[in-house]
Amino acid sequence: MRLYELIYQRLQQVGIELQVAYGTPNVEQAAKRDLIDLPKSIGLKVKNYWFFGGKLLYQPIFWQMLSADRVIVLNANGHILNYLIALAGLWGRRNLAFWVWWPSSRANTGSFKERIRQQLMKTGNWWFAYTSGTRNYLLLDGIPSAQITVLNNSVDVSGFREMLTAIGATELSNFATLLGIPNGVPIGLFCGGLYDDKRLDFLLEAVKLIQADCPDFHLLVLGDGIRRDLVSQADASDHRIHYLGPCFTMEKALCFRLAEVFLCPGLVGLAILDAFAAGLPLITTNIPIHSPEIEYLCDGVNGLLVANDSRAYANAVISLLKSPSTLRRLSSGALASSRQYSIESMANQYAEGIIASLKRS
Repeated sequence: MRLYELIYQRLQQVGIELQVAYGTPNVEQAAKRDLIDLPKSIGLKVKNYWFFGGKLLYQPIFWQMLSADRVIVLNANGHILNYLIALAGLWGRRNLAFWVWWPSSRANTGSFKERIRQQLMKTGNWWFAYTSGTRNYLLLDGIPSAQITVLNNSVDVSGFREMLTAIGATELSNFATLLGIPNGVPIGLFCGGLYDDKRLDFLLEAVKLIQADCPDFHLLVLGDGIRRDLVSQADASDHRIHYLGPCFTMEKALCFRLAEVFLCPGLVGLAILDAFAAGLPLITTNIPIHSPEIEYLCDGVNGLLVANDSRAYANAVISLLKSPSTLRRLSSGALASSRQYSIESMANQYAEGIIASLKRS
C-alpha cells in the first residue's frame, strides 16, 4: 500500500490522477493471509472472476480502462483484460503499458505460453521492468530502451529498518524466552508464502541435516499458505521448529532480529530485502524459478547461492554458523545491499515513468 500512496502523491503534484483497480486474489494467493485494502482515494475494488482453478482472471472494468490516458497491467497471459485492451489498441486507442515480471531464467523460452506473452507485450507503448535483468529480457525481445522504466522492485525497507532498530536487548531476550529458545543458540529464519515453489520439504530436510551437526539449531517459520500443514506438523514434532503463522510489524521484526541466517532454498522474491535490512545473509539454491529479485543476491557478499542438493545446502549453513567472521562479513554485506533499494526510490521511478509515458503519448 505504501508504494501506491507514494506514487499517488508524486503524480498529484503534476495533476495526474492515479487509480488502482484490485480485487480478491485466487485461492493460493489468498491463503497467505496478507491482504489489505487501499484507501478509497487510490483504490478501486472490483469483482474478480477466476476460472480454471485461479489461472484465468476477468475484471469487469474494460470501459474504465479504455477511457484512461494510461493503463498499466501485469504481463500475465491469464488476465483476459490484457487481450481486450490490446485489441483496442489496434483500433487506435493505444494507452497500454506493462508492468513486467520475469523469472531469473527464461527456461521456457520458445514455448507457446512464452510466445503469447512476447506478442502480447509488443502491443504496449511503455514498459515498467521489475529489475535491470528484466529490462535486458525486454531488449532481447526488441522493446525500445527509451520506453522502459527500471523500477528495482522493493518493499518499505526503511520502515522495517526503523522497527528493527527500536528493539532492545531485553525485549529480544523476553521474546526468545516466550518461544522457548535458549540464549546463544544458532537460529535460522524462513519468511514467505507457504506454497510449493518455496520448497518447504527441502527446507525441513536440510534443517534435520543441520541439526544432526548442530543439535541446538532452531528454525523460525513465518508466513501462511496452502502448505501450512507441513510446517505445523514439523513444529509439533520438533521443539526446535517454531511456526508463528503470518507475522507483521513488531512481531516480524523481533523474529528477524533473533535470527542469524535467512533460509530460502526455493523461490526467492522480495523477502530478500527484509533479510538484508536485518543484516541476515540469504541462503538459497541455484534453481531456475527465482523471481527477478534474485539479482540482488551476490554470492559470497550478502548471501550464498548453493547447489540444488539438501546435503550441500545444509553443509553451507553449518559452515557459515561455525565461522563467525564469515557470518559477520556476509551480514555487513547484506546491510550494505539493503541501502541500495527502497520503496521511495521505486515509487519515484514509477511516477517518473508514468509522466514520461504520458508525454510520449
